[in-house]
Amino acid sequence: MFSMVQAGSMGLPFVALRGLVGSDLLKHRSDMPVISSPFQPAEQVAVAQPIRPDVSVFHALQADPFGNAITPGLREDLMLARASRRVIVTAEEIVPGPLSLQDAPENTFLPAIDVDAVAYAPYGAHPGGCGDLYPVDGNHMREYLEAAKDEEAFQRYVNRYVGNPANHREYLHCVGVKF
Repeated sequence: MFSMVQAGSMGLPFVALRGLVGSDLLKHRSDMPVISSPFQPAEQVAVAQPIRPDVSVFHALQADPFGNAITPGLREDLMLARASRRVIVTAEEIVPGPLSLQDAPENTFLPAIDVDAVAYAPYGAHPGGCGDLYPVDGNHMREYLEAAKDEEAFQRYVNRYVGNPANHREYLHCVGVKF
């Protein structure tokens, strides 16, 4: 998957995956044919299409009105943003800006050129955590996992946390987050 996203971020038509040849995975993935390497015809490689999401959403610690954003941790956010056709950033804080790479020494900087829209959303990662700002809500995650075991229970969960709150502020009130 990583290589497929990487190929999408680079605009490649496909990616060669040497390590999958001979694995059971290829027995179940008809979308990854095995071909001869164009450079070493005796060598077989699996090839896969790049992953190019239509939309990716990132939750940031900070963003500016121009679209520059800082997401928590050193992850592959930039690569996924560049693979995506559209990028939306929700942020804990909108700063007057502009943010720069120097503002994110221990985090990931998404430059405005890779971002299509920014929205203010305090606690927007909930029930997940957001860097050092707040941890994962373990109780809510357990509630979700329990509800996911049964279709009716899951529908009640979705109604309570997705369907019934009219907006993000109401959702936060529903889950007991005060800001």
